[in-house]
Amino acid sequence: MFEVRLHRRVLKFLERLNEKDRKRLISVIEKLSDPFSHPYEKLKGRKNVYRIAAGNYRVIYHVDKRNRVVSVLLVDKRERVYDRI
Repeated sequence: MFEVRLHRRVLKFLERLNEKDRKRLISVIEKLSDPFSHPYEKLKGRKNVYRIAAGNYRVIYHVDKRNRVVSVLLVDKRERVYDRI
């Protein structure tokens, strides 16, 4: 199992969401303790950075295999998440 860490901007984004979307995203983020057991895609041009879909939202995360840490870098709507990386 991996330790899951959330970036400060992810926490702020989750606070602003409605309860339904927040619960869905938190559920997806909690499952990242096993980061490769879910449908994911590697982001091109980034080393060890992946994304998973959660409805209209995308969760962007970095996997440090050596230290067994998943860092959630960004959560945002699909339309704008890639502009903010």
